Amino acid sequence: MGSATAYFLSKVAGSTLVLERFHENHTLGSSHGRTRILRTAYAEGAAYVPLVLRARRLWQQLGGLAQQEILRPTGVILAGRSDSAALGRAHASARRWKLPHERLDARDAAQRFPPFRFAPEEEVLWDPQGGVLFPERAIAAFRRLAHRRGVSFRWNHPVSTWSIRPDGRLLVRTARRDYLADELVLSAGAWMPGLVPELAGSLAVEQQTVYWFRSPAPIRRLLRDIPAFVWYRSEGSYSYGTPDFGGTVKLGGSHGRRVRDPLRRPASSARELRSILAFRARHLPTIGPVPFRKVTCLYTNTPDKNFIVDFHPESKRVLIVSACSGHGFKFASAVGELVADAVRTGRLSGRVAPFGFPS
Repeated sequence: MGSATAYFLSKVAGSTLVLERFHENHTLGSSHGRTRILRTAYAEGAAYVPLVLRARRLWQQLGGLAQQEILRPTGVILAGRSDSAALGRAHASARRWKLPHERLDARDAAQRFPPFRFAPEEEVLWDPQGGVLFPERAIAAFRRLAHRRGVSFRWNHPVSTWSIRPDGRLLVRTARRDYLADELVLSAGAWMPGLVPELAGSLAVEQQTVYWFRSPAPIRRLLRDIPAFVWYRSEGSYSYGTPDFGGTVKLGGSHGRRVRDPLRRPASSARELRSILAFRARHLPTIGPVPFRKVTCLYTNTPDKNFIVDFHPESKRVLIVSACSGHGFKFASAVGELVADAVRTGRLSGRVAPFGFPS
């Protein structure tokens, strides 16, 4: 969200400074891991669909500007029991916005997607406009393009506090020096509770672990072309995965661990790995049984798992752009565009109206 906002602010009159706690494309936050899923049929709510469609177009434009593949249109399998509430919501959003989609029963899905296994009671919602984003490439592209337009970046520059001065300007303190600004965008992910104490009771930081699996050599070619996928379970949890485009597959799920301090990360839980291995055995037995790599990332969740994109209650010069509840990266291009426009006009688009500051 921060790099996208910086890029779109580079098109606005004035100067922009980015203060990043760590280095570019670090692995201590929420925006790494080689791949991210972009879905257009959206189970989290139909209000997200216009935003993700705009984001999809902007990701394609970014790829053209950067002369690099940012979004690969693999399509996305959304699967679950035929009575799955989440699958039903995704289908409702596809119908409401007249998105291209197909519903497949287990037999048809198995024929269409042979590496996967589907239980007889399951069905698939096929989202052909979905795909896989490459987050590190996207962040680096936004940074390069923003820098060419005059945006300054300060790495390893954590913000300690900010305050509103009597004249309305904003004082931002770091360990190295202080800065004065006319507007401030806070997009700090897991560190947002420390920067906006009013949110401390509303945000829960969670660590998730994703795992990479290799496939046997004879079927690697087949796995290079599989779509991204999300499997919804009846109790509300889910598993997901992406092809890693070398015959390997990345798998993740929803069984994370609570994090009290983002700088003191817990070990990955055995429950997470058990869930991933059970999913692999049940639905993707064509890949190897033991992961060869894992990476942790942080989700910063609101109680309703929506975003927060709003002005701070004390000043319309301060924009809060977090939390994103584990499903935000795909929207970063569109949110960055809307936040830059809000900085310029002092007004937020109705597209982010559902994501207000908690009352």
